[in-house]
Amino acid sequence: MQFIKDRFIASVVIITAVIILGMFVVHKLRESRSRSDTATKSGQSSTAENKTIPFPHSTQPLPPKGSLRVTHVIDGDTIVLDNGDTVRLIGVDAPEIHHPEIPVQRFGQESAEFLRRFAEGFECTLEYESGNLRDKYGRLLAYVFIGDRLANAEIIRRGYGYAYTRFPFSRQAEVISLEREARESQSGLWSLSPRDGRIANLVKRYDSLNMEGRKKLDEILKELARKYPVLRFSQ
Repeated sequence: MQFIKDRFIASVVIITAVIILGMFVVHKLRESRSRSDTATKSGQSSTAENKTIPFPHSTQPLPPKGSLRVTHVIDGDTIVLDNGDTVRLIGVDAPEIHHPEIPVQRFGQESAEFLRRFAEGFECTLEYESGNLRDKYGRLLAYVFIGDRLANAEIIRRGYGYAYTRFPFSRQAEVISLEREARESQSGLWSLSPRDGRIANLVKRYDSLNMEGRKKLDEILKELARKYPVLRFSQ
């Protein structure tokens, strides 16, 4: 019986470590993609351009000053206002749910639902970055305030989106800090759960790790055992 218990605990620790490793790799890939995007040449095809969210050169006028109402949430980083404008939240990259080339991403629906509960049907005020008012698709680029609460910050803080830092903006340091806090507290999409559908695939690939990968995993297991003593093996 003790042997079965030890095997179960070992499995939980390994699965948790593999998930953490996977999340770390995804985060680094996003950072790498963000850096490489800045070096992309303007001669790329329009198809490639449509996969990015460029800051902008549209000459469409801004909506009148004052409160507007959020009538619809498209996803975790895009809303529609009662004047017909679509707004892309500055500094936020939520998991995709409507992308034509990729399936719905993990936590995409939860992200959209959070923003729906937070903003849909409520009046909002917008703030803009100087010189960066609309993207090439005509969407407003803005900070969206519901009362005195900033939707952009709340999404990142609660783990419903990633910090989108391809272009510099005034609140960039704040957004990066909020993402770090969400990641460290395992909030939202940074959380670990045995019900996560990625676990089976990660476990299947575990045996194919090379020596370097297994060494790295051993280091993670030791760190987990240090941080979470309850998961240590029984003697």
